[in-house]
Amino acid sequence: MPYVFEIMNKLLFIIFCCCWVSLGGFQLSTAVAKNKAEIVAVEIAQDPENLKVSFYIQDCFTPSMEEAIQSGVPTTFRILAVLEKPGVLFFDTEILNVVLEHTIKYDYLKNEYVVQLPENPDSTLITKNFLEAKRWMSTVKDLPLLPLWRLQKDEVYQLRLKAELSKVELPLFFRYIFFFVSLWDFETDWQKINLSL
Repeated sequence: MPYVFEIMNKLLFIIFCCCWVSLGGFQLSTAVAKNKAEIVAVEIAQDPENLKVSFYIQDCFTPSMEEAIQSGVPTTFRILAVLEKPGVLFFDTEILNVVLEHTIKYDYLKNEYVVQLPENPDSTLITKNFLEAKRWMSTVKDLPLLPLWRLQKDEVYQLRLKAELSKVELPLFFRYIFFFVSLWDFETDWQKINLSL
């Protein structure tokens, strides 16, 4: 009996692939590849105790990604922040290496988007407005990186920022339906900012 299910799964996958190719799936993947996300509007600030960063991830949502989110597929952006002190040749000293995860999930029953932001004091935000949820997902505001006492005055440091879509693990059945998830992967280039106190 398990053998029959395995054959049916493979057959469904082959039929779906054939339909996708015949309907112009290659054109879709080319269009998605042109949509290049990037980190913009980076601002470094100091409060009395911490070094903070704010920025925006531009062009990180594609139409197929939005469709998947509205179908209930949870989506997570991983945001990487690395602070280094440049050294001799390639021997930089890593001072900080932080990974944030912004996650969005659509709740069908309540008709609302739930966005989890670990850097926000109210780490879970809820809205019925998809544009507002997308703005929350793509914005990092006043993220405290580290205490100022850990940095030396008049030294030059380099902050590197990057954002990417976390790989989605779906149940077996959904892997055949949403196999296009790999088409809307995004990853920004490293954004590098030199700073000193």
